[in-house]
Amino acid sequence: MEIIFTKESSWLQQWDEFVLQQNVANHLLLSAWNRSFISYGFDYEVALLVENNTIIGGFAGVIAKVAFFKFYIVPFGPITVQSKTQHLNELLAKVSERAKTLGCCYAHVSLPLSDSNNPHVYPITDFQALASAQKGHRFKYVYSAYGINWKSVQGYETEEDFINSFRASVRRYIRSAQRKGLELRFLQEENAVKQAYDLCLENATTNGYALRSWSAFKSTIMTLIQNRQAYFLGAFHEGTIKGASLIIKAGNHYTYILGGTKKEKPDFLAGHFLHFEAMRLALHDNLSGYNISLGGSKGVISLKSSYADEQIYFDHGKYHWILLPSYFKAYLFFDKYLKKYKKPIAKLLFFFKR
Repeated sequence: MEIIFTKESSWLQQWDEFVLQQNVANHLLLSAWNRSFISYGFDYEVALLVENNTIIGGFAGVIAKVAFFKFYIVPFGPITVQSKTQHLNELLAKVSERAKTLGCCYAHVSLPLSDSNNPHVYPITDFQALASAQKGHRFKYVYSAYGINWKSVQGYETEEDFINSFRASVRRYIRSAQRKGLELRFLQEENAVKQAYDLCLENATTNGYALRSWSAFKSTIMTLIQNRQAYFLGAFHEGTIKGASLIIKAGNHYTYILGGTKKEKPDFLAGHFLHFEAMRLALHDNLSGYNISLGGSKGVISLKSSYADEQIYFDHGKYHWILLPSYFKAYLFFDKYLKKYKKPIAKLLFFFKR
């Protein structure tokens, strides 16, 4: 048994297949997702726990760089196959060890630990490798999982049985959306995907939250779609887009990543339509369920909660190591007092590197 750090394409392909199949896995582990950080000047790698040339566990590490500082971020995990969870401690020890080797001042992990009996989490456990770590996260510039908003699609004989699993108000919204005459499209061509993403960007601007620019995220989205690891769903009425939703397949389920709808009257209820279609896709693909995701505006959180069976938070799985205290203290000063000067400083550093 060995742990391999790699970005070699054949290993990454095997890793992605592993991530798709394991219940306790997440889209944040997929190689294409982590490769997207390169557009921000970061780096990434995958750590593989290998036994007899077969992957039985691992994690994805994002190597974030901010000015003169480096950080080693494991946005989700580590994970192992269910029969090898005793090796999670070894993988956790490798996180801080690897971060030190790379000269990082900080590292953190986000383990899917919960007291829920959901098959997509590990039970809360005390790991020896975390004895030197502190609870929580102190670096916020790489998104790390903090829970799932779960809807199971298992155990229903018919689609009608599945619809009836929702409370009455949600059933009304689903059926009303289905009567609006919306057409579901699986968007694959770049122009169609960009049109859908532009709608999501428009919603983000209107509601005051940030999304990556199309130029920064285009390659990742198109790669995920081409690899059949993601779908960009579009809701159309008479040829006009009314809503869009990006979902990614990993961990034997789909996860809602982002979306947007046209705000107009009459309301086509495109959001309800797309969430239900994503759940129906999980049902027909014989997956475990749909993570409608946590967070959003007050209205979005309310909508998501109305669809989900349970909200599961990973509060017991967030740990960090401060590996170079003086460097990390300097970073905190930089982040607090010099944040507004980041862009001009970055331009100046780029000039001197030329």
